Amino acid sequence: MTNPDPNNSTIDPYAVKWRWLMAGLLLVALIARLSAAVMVERKVQAEGRRFLIEGDADGYWELGQDIAAGRDYSLYEPPRRILRVPGFPLLLAASIRMFGNSILAARFLLAVVGTGCCWLTYLLGSRIHMRRTGFWAACFVAIHPLHIGNSVLILSETWFTFAMLLSLLALTRLINGPIRRRNPVAASGASACRTDSSSDAASNPCHRCVKQQMLWALIAGLLTGAAVLIRPGYILWLPIAFLAVLLIDRKRPANATGENMSDLNGLSLKRRLLLAATLATGCLLIMLPWAIRNYGLTQHIVLTSLWSGPSLYDGLNPDADGTSNMRFFDDEFVMKSMSEFDMNQHYRQRALRFATEHPGQTAKLAVAKAAIFLSPLPNTLKLNNRVASAICAVLTILLFLMAAAGIAAKQWDSAGLLVTIAPFLLFLLVHMVFVSSIRYRFPAEFPLAVMAAIGWRQTVLSGRLGRRHGMKSSGGGSEV
Repeated sequence: MTNPDPNNSTIDPYAVKWRWLMAGLLLVALIARLSAAVMVERKVQAEGRRFLIEGDADGYWELGQDIAAGRDYSLYEPPRRILRVPGFPLLLAASIRMFGNSILAARFLLAVVGTGCCWLTYLLGSRIHMRRTGFWAACFVAIHPLHIGNSVLILSETWFTFAMLLSLLALTRLINGPIRRRNPVAASGASACRTDSSSDAASNPCHRCVKQQMLWALIAGLLTGAAVLIRPGYILWLPIAFLAVLLIDRKRPANATGENMSDLNGLSLKRRLLLAATLATGCLLIMLPWAIRNYGLTQHIVLTSLWSGPSLYDGLNPDADGTSNMRFFDDEFVMKSMSEFDMNQHYRQRALRFATEHPGQTAKLAVAKAAIFLSPLPNTLKLNNRVASAICAVLTILLFLMAAAGIAAKQWDSAGLLVTIAPFLLFLLVHMVFVSSIRYRFPAEFPLAVMAAIGWRQTVLSGRLGRRHGMKSSGGGSEV
């Protein structure tokens, strides 16, 4: 028996269509990544190695083993206990506890996480634009050869991308409020708290909406902190998110019939400050156990790691060329006479001294690092296959062009522009100071793909409209 009133149905056929499409795409993404895991494992074993990029991967794996076995969290001699933040080693420790010391099992786990990143990209695109946009953005990251291959390496990028996308989704939910769908039943459900548009109502939202806003501010902060514990440089996102909560209003449709007080429109500065402070508190709260542990070891407040100094000097020294070359650290071996904290300060001061004494060379290095970061050719990954390199170059150029078209289309609100473009610019600026590699760009390509999908859709629509206009102008089809 059919429902006589389709408006009473809670099933949205449009949503079901995209769910099935996304399910198929995620299956393809997972199969591709599981296959890549097997191929990479066979390659490194045939070469008598354990990892494709051995230096970083060896350290992460050893720390994961230490956590899994309950040993001291440290590397090398003399021990360096605050070399790496614990976010990625914790994931490896979970894999080791569940599947033993199987690197292939860890690669399979990362393949699942990488597939989850594709799903989160779809959700981000759906939230800031539409499901179609989210699907095309997910398509790009799901089938891109470099994203497939990179996702199964024993490196932190994939796990960081997953946490970063969650933090961006939470921030967007906080700023824009609950998502509104075309289904009239869903749009008028209990999740949408609607009230009149008077200034008094705008400045005094209902108690339930205040609780929702505080909860999402806390969640956004916790997820941001979790991402920082995987990639320390992401701590620079915290002040950006803080200012976003203070300043951004949602752009409303012209035919809006009322105000949804679950977003930030019309809130007083005092209320916004409270939400921003909650976000910052959530970020610092999840980092607190790590900071307390580090204070006990060094008697200094260390929120992230004690490797920023050598990393900074790696990018700012007389022999620097923009890529990483840490040979100076082994040659100088300053830790034989310094603590881990003092070593970090020593290299930071040397890097800053170089930058102030050689501003011209520092500027040239920044340009070189930007060129490496933006390079369409995966030179730093040393791909030997010219066809694969050409495909990756074409996809990267397409991503940049379509992202520019998406910005020009202006089919986004301020929150959408922030979460898609700002991470890319943030990572670019960070790696214009530190060392650079296209590998550091990969996490930022996931949200950027959403803006590129907006540009892709706008370009395709413009082409269709242009062809229709041309047919009408020439009288095409009038004789049929």
